[in-house]
Amino acid sequence: MSRRLNSWMKGAMRDSLQKWANWTGSVITEIQPSYTSQVDSVTGTLLGVRCGDTFTRFNGVVLQADHNAAQNILDRGTDKEISRFMTREEVQAVLLRRTARFLEGMELSLADAVKLGWLDPKHELCSSF
Repeated sequence: MSRRLNSWMKGAMRDSLQKWANWTGSVITEIQPSYTSQVDSVTGTLLGVRCGDTFTRFNGVVLQADHNAAQNILDRGTDKEISRFMTREEVQAVLLRRTARFLEGMELSLADAVKLGWLDPKHELCSSF
């Protein structure tokens, strides 16, 4: 029952947003939401930690967590590598590749980032790590 109610609410919310978009001339784009609150919106990498209402970047700069996530959602709408229909694991693999490329520029690896506390150790379980 709870799952059906949740599904109905999502549908009702989607319909309401679509009506509002039609009225204002806006466009609604559905995205794959995985990791939007865990990605650094400045670098597009998984380097950083969300804790409550703050997101601390790998360099120590603190962002407001909801603003960071909102920027990631906005960016995800035009992301050519991450489609709406990808699985969470596929999104994680794309983000780990981006993070590895970013770290290469600093002559570091994903393992180095974990040791430095910049990258959550849970990502070590991913086959793309």
